[in-house]
Amino acid sequence: MTKEYLYKQPKTILNKGTGYLSGYTHTLNPYTGCTFGCAYCYVRQMPVSLFRKGEWGEWVDVKKEAALLLDKELNREKKKGSVRIFMSSSMDPYQPVEYKEEVTRSLLEVFVSNPADFLLIQTRSPLVTRDIDLLKKLGDKVRVSMTIETDDEEIRKHFSPEAPPIQARMNALKKIAEANIPTQVAIAPLPGEV
Repeated sequence: MTKEYLYKQPKTILNKGTGYLSGYTHTLNPYTGCTFGCAYCYVRQMPVSLFRKGEWGEWVDVKKEAALLLDKELNREKKKGSVRIFMSSSMDPYQPVEYKEEVTRSLLEVFVSNPADFLLIQTRSPLVTRDIDLLKKLGDKVRVSMTIETDDEEIRKHFSPEAPPIQARMNALKKIAEANIPTQVAIAPLPGEV
């Protein structure tokens, strides 16, 4: 499958947390689109995907200068009160393009120097272990949540063939926990969600 990467200059990087994210004041998505392209992803049915040429999983917009924008917006939002961020609500912050672009890493560098009250990182990628050095500096202000669809690799390949294998995710989660970084597992999708 051919992947398309575009570079965009976003006007904002933090979005108000709504709906099931009621415990978070904001969401943060380092990219738009996700090449993992999981079959059950709810973003497939959202306008960002429906009105875009190309199937979900075939394209990604890389957000240029995201770290500068985050620092500015964090300062503004912290003046208003508590800032609790869910990263990411509509894509994986550690999808393959992150190896090269390091947008997520640049955002974590901002959080180290200008921390939010709390940051949850939702991923399914072992690449998150690359940033253990930064995650450790955030202490109890961060938690890494690893999505696990199933314990059956054949089923995983059916629903998310472009995503990392389950065992690689479990190994990454163990490595993060051993670094004393708070972790959790998100079991998704649950029956009835697909």
